[in-house]
Amino acid sequence: MSEVDLTLPEGVLTFLEGTPFSSDNVVKLTGGLGNYVFRLHLKTPYHEHTTLVLKHGKPHLPGDETFTFDLERQAFEVGVLKRIREWLPDDSLVTVPAIHHFDEVANIIIMDDCGGVGTLKQLMIDNPPPLVMAQQIGEALGKWLACLHSWGSSDKDALAYVNGNQQARSIAAFVTYGRLVSTLKGENAPPSMTDPVLDIPAGHIATVEKVVQEMTQEIMTTEETLVMGDFWPGNIIVVFSDDRSAVQRLYVLDWEIVRPGIAGLDVGQFLAEMHLLRSFRPHCAESSTAVISSFQTAYAKTRGGPMELVAKKAMIHVGAHLVAWTPLAGWGGKEKTREVVLHGVGYLVGDASKEETHAIVGNLTSR
Repeated sequence: MSEVDLTLPEGVLTFLEGTPFSSDNVVKLTGGLGNYVFRLHLKTPYHEHTTLVLKHGKPHLPGDETFTFDLERQAFEVGVLKRIREWLPDDSLVTVPAIHHFDEVANIIIMDDCGGVGTLKQLMIDNPPPLVMAQQIGEALGKWLACLHSWGSSDKDALAYVNGNQQARSIAAFVTYGRLVSTLKGENAPPSMTDPVLDIPAGHIATVEKVVQEMTQEIMTTEETLVMGDFWPGNIIVVFSDDRSAVQRLYVLDWEIVRPGIAGLDVGQFLAEMHLLRSFRPHCAESSTAVISSFQTAYAKTRGGPMELVAKKAMIHVGAHLVAWTPLAGWGGKEKTREVVLHGVGYLVGDASKEETHAIVGNLTSR
């Protein structure tokens, strides 16, 4: 049994034979970067589930064996998902998948198949929701994230548990802040950032270097709250009612880099990705803006207290995300990519206009 290849559907079929998860068909899913993920079409329903999802982990990224990714990440994901399911009300519009099985030897997790129409990112691109629905989505996610951060700062046991996920801190610091300066200088940068290298004033580069140093230190040491760690529209599944007239459920997936962190970075990552949608996909700009606005308002209202620090960190992270990720994600052409990166630099160095600043984080502090 240990010899089967769990990176292939046929290997998963063989592995599951004779278990409660024995399947007629296994379909490899796309979209994730950290694991091999499959949809199981079960021979016999498991607690009324006819399909489930299996995640198989390796000690590296599937597409890059040089990128070490500790397998203990799976234990942290399982542990925190169970804690969140216990904490969240059953009728919460935003929730997480339930865990049905965890095999630490084979490195597999079997969890709910969240189904739905796909991710929030893909929904925005393919079929932007009407404004009322976009506002509902933004409000639900903002309220939920604020509740997560409040719970994560008050539940010391949960915070201590995720503090063991030390590699998550290193990954969070590297994948965004560790690549800022090299991207701007054109050193091992994506092609859109070279020929020619962006003309960034030396003073701005120095400011970015200082931001990198300060944010890296804080990411590696903070005990502020429990953060999801990868909160972006590509990790949110949207489930509609049967007639598609209402959002029935929003599932937040992929918790492997959950950790103690900075609340503003969860906020900033989500806002940055929604901003990229409206920047590169004009047809969904109105819906994306509605999500952004209602998300911020709901987060600030639900979290309570002063929002200036959250807004400041969110703005920094928006800038960092636009610089580090826009060229890698292949959102659009070279000229537009460089324009968005330059806007990101403006957010990082405090050189953005009042209008640009308000468009990104204005509703966080304007309650």
